[in-house]
Amino acid sequence: MSVYWFTGNTKSGKTTLARRLSQGQHNTVLLDGDALREVWPGLGLSKEDRQEQCLRVARLAQVLSEQGLNVVVAVIAPYEDLRRRIINICGCAFIYVKGGLDNSEETPYEEPILPCLTVQGLNND
Repeated sequence: MSVYWFTGNTKSGKTTLARRLSQGQHNTVLLDGDALREVWPGLGLSKEDRQEQCLRVARLAQVLSEQGLNVVVAVIAPYEDLRRRIINICGCAFIYVKGGLDNSEETPYEEPILPCLTVQGLNND
């Protein structure tokens, strides 16, 4: 099955768009970054912790995909090198959601070089 990963900075609308895509779809599961931080507590917002969280989500997406589910992910995945690692794990298609908060030390985000799709964000994630 397929893995679709919505990436973009905080407040771009990733979760809202991912919900719209997954809603009512047969054999489809949504993995939301905020919800998964509650499932896997203990990680902060350092670069290393952000990377670990994304790699955990990628591994879970791969397992679910192998079980016949379409997986829609709404997780920032802020670094280009991290997104390459994610693709190697779960073979996802990245959908870049433009907008949201400005890139800063608190909300780091590197725009994807070659996303599968780019959409204008909703700014209400």
